[in-house]
Amino acid sequence: MGFVEEELAQMWAEILDATDVTLGSHWQALGGRPEAVRTLADRIDEELGTRVEPAGLLGAGTLEGMARLVRGAMAARKAAAAPAAGPAGPRAGARPERPALSFAQQRLWFMQEIDPGTTLYNVPTVLRLRGALDHDRLGRALTALVARHEVLRTTYRASSGVPHQVVAAPGEFALPYTDLTAEARPAAEAARVAADVGAYVFDLAADLPLRAHLLRLAADDHHLVITFHHIAIDGWSVEIFFRELGELYGDPGAGVAPVLQYADYAVWQRERLQGESLDALTAHWRAVLGDDPQALAVPTDRPRPRHRSFRGAVVTRVLGPELTARLREFGRSERGTLNMTLLAGFQALLAGWSGTDDVTVGIPVAGRTRPELQELLGCLINMVPVRVGLGGDPAFRGLLARTRTALLDASAQQELPFDKLVEALVSRRGRDFLPVFRVMFSFLKEQSDPVFAGLEHCSLDLTGPQDTAKYDLSLYAQESGAGVALTLEYDTDLFGPETPAALLAAYEQTLHDAITFPDGPVLDLPAVRFRQSGTERNTHRDR
Repeated sequence: MGFVEEELAQMWAEILDATDVTLGSHWQALGGRPEAVRTLADRIDEELGTRVEPAGLLGAGTLEGMARLVRGAMAARKAAAAPAAGPAGPRAGARPERPALSFAQQRLWFMQEIDPGTTLYNVPTVLRLRGALDHDRLGRALTALVARHEVLRTTYRASSGVPHQVVAAPGEFALPYTDLTAEARPAAEAARVAADVGAYVFDLAADLPLRAHLLRLAADDHHLVITFHHIAIDGWSVEIFFRELGELYGDPGAGVAPVLQYADYAVWQRERLQGESLDALTAHWRAVLGDDPQALAVPTDRPRPRHRSFRGAVVTRVLGPELTARLREFGRSERGTLNMTLLAGFQALLAGWSGTDDVTVGIPVAGRTRPELQELLGCLINMVPVRVGLGGDPAFRGLLARTRTALLDASAQQELPFDKLVEALVSRRGRDFLPVFRVMFSFLKEQSDPVFAGLEHCSLDLTGPQDTAKYDLSLYAQESGAGVALTLEYDTDLFGPETPAALLAAYEQTLHDAITFPDGPVLDLPAVRFRQSGTERNTHRDR
């Protein structure tokens, strides 16, 4: 769950005395009455500073629907309070003949130009479909979806070194089909094909930003393998894509083409981020980070090479349901969320491991700060630094409060693209190696599987490549019925597998000890003083 979902789930739990509130929970099924929904509206106003009419909450029904409504209201409130500079919001058709790329797209285009053979920005997905699937019907649904969203049929070309978007006219989207039922090991062959599709090297000037292949493993078992290029999509958009694909498969006339296309957003973003708006955002981040901010340097097993290879690997661990429930409850008791509690524990561990009381990690944010951006398909994600000081020997309870403040503050100022932040604050020398932060933390919301008419079960696997690393360390935490699944992605040029595995074990112990002894100095917890015994480390500092 995201922040809003977590907050609403906590409110529901308290108002209705419910113990199992999920994204799909409906207020009536939990025993709620209209009076309780009115109480919820008052709590949202009081705690989130956003007024949502009870009638709207009643109509939304589920926790997921209510969260979407609240996010829209929060975005509208923020937009109304924004400086007058620039247009009030993205508007359809307001673009030149050669629209510029968004800032996020420009960075991805530039990285692909530097290394044309990279697959670092591929987003591979597998949709597993059980039941009597109609191949032709699925192909038509894909064609309709690509026609609906311009960003899925956009290529990127440069004139005098400056890239621009080229939107192709709608056409048929070819869906290759392979029958694997005669294979001795169809699942293994499906995995091989999926790996091949995931490793496709996109030519951004010529290729559509997605590749697809339908695999038949049995009469009632199909895998739809799709790889996107990140220039056209983000995690939020992947869910929009497959939800709409399911709708179009069930009804070719479902929905309508969006009024706002991604190219409109890109033009608006560039118009908005200038003058007073840009100055205010830059000033905020300069106050938070200072000039030429130093990235956290964690101890490494090997010195940092002169050039990054982006080779990576992952280690995994699961926080059990009992510990997960305790972490969530502790967060609620401190007006925080599970996300905040997990992040605070990670920051404590990084501080102890690195021997510093100043920790900055990168956090992905959705970038959908306005109502009209909620259903827009494209790459809107941004990275923001979350800086937390551990000076004064805080207890975990105090550290969680600091983390909550820092995370909410960063989220409120997320419109400044990370590249613009680096350009404004970091010296040219400091941009050589992952400026501002080299460690990333991401809390992944509970995933909703799409629905396809006539099919018994659909499940979406968003597992990406396991052999790349964008940062020194990236910790992904995803809640599920079994607890919280942890995946730690690490740069294999810097670490052997033993250190990340030991780090995850120490992280679990840190979280356990922190909520067991929340009022003692957090940096005195044994696991926080993480050291890998028997391994001589080098801490390579670039500046």
